[in-house]
Amino acid sequence: MKNILIPSTLEQDTFFSVKAAVKHAGGTHCTITLLLLNEAPDAESASYFLRNTRQALTTAQQNVLENCRLAIGTAGNCTLDIHNQYGLSAPLLKNLMEYLAPKLIIIPASYKQEKAKIHHYFLELAANSKIPMLHLTVDCEEKEFNKALYVENTEAPIAISELQQHINGQFNFKIVSHATVGEKYPHELGEQLTDAISKNNIDLVIETRKSAKGGRKTQTSTINEVLGLPVLSIYEDAVI
Repeated sequence: MKNILIPSTLEQDTFFSVKAAVKHAGGTHCTITLLLLNEAPDAESASYFLRNTRQALTTAQQNVLENCRLAIGTAGNCTLDIHNQYGLSAPLLKNLMEYLAPKLIIIPASYKQEKAKIHHYFLELAANSKIPMLHLTVDCEEKEFNKALYVENTEAPIAISELQQHINGQFNFKIVSHATVGEKYPHELGEQLTDAISKNNIDLVIETRKSAKGGRKTQTSTINEVLGLPVLSIYEDAVI
């Protein structure tokens, strides 16, 4: 079973993320969970809390949700679960992850643009987990992930063979190109990497990440912006 978690505010690209999740499931049974996060209102009573957490969906959000249900129904092997979460903390997310047991977190492009602090906090906490994170781009609706570029950070080199072996049990793409980068990446290497992507027909970038406590922050958002490709972020300790 390949359970997949998608944090969402029900923008249009949530539908694209669900379609990507269905493709990733590869015909096996899969529960795709849409995580809808909201700030918990200050409540003096239970009734006040309930009144302020019953937020109706807009027509656009309802349409996105209906399209997601249709995509899941067409697939036949997947089920869709909607999880509304009010407030967020590290222990709460840890328990939620243990309960949902996702093998992959898919991040819609629009989600990283959200301004509410709770969404940024989720991304920070998720980056410290050992779960692979697939960061999508706006135009990746129908992309097939067949060939990958491995962006190797010089602070934590991981051999291509080790990384490929690690991902083989869950993903079907092959690493066909590799680049070693340092602190100047990706702006000064953008043109060089773009040439490699074009020549090798690459449709996915792989990076590794470590806990923020280790002192190095992920550069995923920058990779998305410069290279315009989905990025699969793998937790380093899960490979080593």
